[in-house]
Amino acid sequence: MTRIAEHMMFLLSVMSLLIGAAVWFLLTQPVLPTTIVENAVPVDSARLETHVRTLSETFFPRDWRHPENLDRAAAYVQDQFVKTGTSVSEQPFQVAGNTYRNVIAVFGPDTKERIVVGAHYDAFGELPGADDNASGVAGLIELAHLLGKTSLPMRVELVAFTLEEPPHFRTSNAGSAVHARSLRKQGVPVRFMISLEMIGYFKDAEGSQRYPLSLLRFLYSPRGDFAVVVGKLDGGSIVPAGEERDARSINASRVFF
Repeated sequence: MTRIAEHMMFLLSVMSLLIGAAVWFLLTQPVLPTTIVENAVPVDSARLETHVRTLSETFFPRDWRHPENLDRAAAYVQDQFVKTGTSVSEQPFQVAGNTYRNVIAVFGPDTKERIVVGAHYDAFGELPGADDNASGVAGLIELAHLLGKTSLPMRVELVAFTLEEPPHFRTSNAGSAVHARSLRKQGVPVRFMISLEMIGYFKDAEGSQRYPLSLLRFLYSPRGDFAVVVGKLDGGSIVPAGEERDARSINASRVFF
């Protein structure tokens, strides 16, 4: 191979890498124009804090080895759902001789297709789990209060899952897996599912946000003052829509995988 050919191959390789990086950046970063929602939805910050404190301080620990605390936490979430005036049910299941339960609140008309929004109320080991994931459950409860005042075109299920932490994470015993199997058995089509996970952390000090890959610190903020909307590449417009609604109040980044 001549030096000219080698030079051309090198240039083509560099160009391919640059094009690939540009495509990835456009897909994963909120750099394109978006429609801003003018009227922010009011939420009760004091109520959010109360839920996080109650779950992380009163019902502690909330791991699979303490089913009695998980039952207390489930009863608390159920009571909060009931206060919105909607229909609430439990989804009990057995694991290793113990009974665990998901808590489900439904909103909107009884359409065949539905949207599912979930958050897990259990915690890892004997940790309080304030961010992971009492914050997500607090957001789920607050969403219930908002949906209770809204006219919806289709059924929306809010589900508080249990057993989402190890050793049941990514197993058939996880509460989300139990719920998904139930929907499939009933032949219920799901438009999409949103998981509220660790949404309570905030710190705006430089260097407060760390990443599993050092390269990511060159692409995302070094401060933990933003939320990330994560979705699949085949998720259509679901992720951008969620990002647009968050854009006025938080620095929202999106990541696809």
